[in-house]
Formats: sequence, structure tokens, C-alpha cells
Amino acid sequence: MRKIVDVQTGAVIEDPTWQPDLPPPPAPPAAVTRRQLRLWLVRSGYTLAQVEALIDALPEPQRTEARIEWQDATLFERGHPLLHQIAGQLLKMEGKELDAALDEAFRQAAAL
Repeated sequence: MRKIVDVQTGAVIEDPTWQPDLPPPPAPPAAVTRRQLRLWLVRSGYTLAQVEALIDALPEPQRTEARIEWQDATLFERGHPLLHQIAGQLLKMEGKELDAALDEAFRQAAAL
């Protein structure tokens, strides 16, 4: 909110809809480490078992490939289609809402 003062009359006008121009958030990192992603999940209220259950529900051969990625990847890439698919199911989001949530998740994870 901002207050505008009329210098001639001294009247104060409040504008509750005004928002300051903020710089856009930094671009999300392209990848985070395995440790960073898993810590972010736990600190955000998700369990590793939830992710594993989503992987277990995938059809073969996607399930086996997802297990390999989950267990053996040292970096998780923001743009990886499998990460996007699992994240959408875990976060119960899709489209632009999911993209924005993933961007913020990767920013937060990168700080851990």
C-alpha cells in the first residue's frame, strides 16, 4: 500500500492496490544435486517413499528407467521429462502452475 499526499490540501489518499516494482526472481538452476533435491523434498513435507510409490506405479520399461534415475543420478535436471512427470503427480499440479512450482523448488533446493 502507498499513501499519496495532496500538497495543496494536505489530504492523504491511500492506494491499497499499489505494489512496488520488484525485480523478477532469479532463473532457476538447470540442475540440483541428489542431496539437494532429497533434502528439499523432506523439508517441504514430502517423503522419499511417496516418490518411490509414484515410480513403482509407472509401466515398464519406464519404471526401471525411473528407478535408475532416482537411485543413481548425481544431478537432477530441471527439464528432464521424467522429473516433470513425477513432480506433477507429487505436487498435484500441471502446466504453468507446475512449471512455476518446479522453478521455485529448484531455487530453494540449490540453496541447501
